This record gives sequence, C-alpha cells and structure tokens, in this order.
Amino acid sequence: MKALIAILFLVLCTTQAGAAERVTLYARLTEDLAVELTDGSKWAMEKGDCFPVVAYKESQTKLILRLASTNFVVASQHAAIVNEKDTPAAIERYRGTLQVYIEGFSARWKARAEAAAKK
Repeated sequence: MKALIAILFLVLCTTQAGAAERVTLYARLTEDLAVELTDGSKWAMEKGDCFPVVAYKESQTKLILRLASTNFVVASQHAAIVNEKDTPAAIERYRGTLQVYIEGFSARWKARAEAAAKK
C-alpha cells in the first residue's frame, strides 16, 4: 500500500511539473537610447520598443535585453516591465523591431560579401 501511495504521489508531482508554462518577461524602453549589441553593432532604440528580458544585473539596476541572438544592457530606470495584459502588444512591437534588425543585418552581410568579391 505504501508503495502504491508513493507511486501515485510521484505521478502527481511529475504531471504538475510537466504542465508548467514558460514565462517570458518583456521590457518597454521609456526613452530613446543608443545601445551596443553583443555582436558589436550599435543601434538607436526608440522609446516604446519592447524586448524580452534575459536577466537582471548588478542588484537589479540593469536589465539584459535580447534582440534576435544578441543581447544588450540598459539601466533599469530606462525600461519598464510590461504588464501581463500588455504582453501581446509588446510581442508585436518586438517582432517589428526584430524584422528591422534582421533586414539591416542581412544588408550589411550582403554588402561585405559584395565588397570581398570585388577585391
């Protein structure tokens, strides 16, 4: 009987752990900022742009935000965490910013490839 209860308890714990959903926080910039991404590029981010939060840094005085596969750091006073009800709008804003970044990245890559081919 004890073994049956132990197995039942294990199944219940495993089921609840599998049902957990992934939570992603988004932050909205509260002012225009010039940032340097981890890939070395510099971008001018606009007030209202939204990005996924990767982590807090230095006792939550800085946020590490993600843009595609790169990250950048902003002071926490320059960004606000998006409320859960506003997350769908934040995701749409992020997708727009992401599209601009990808187009710019591919244009730079293409220009470098063409310049290298001419040499």
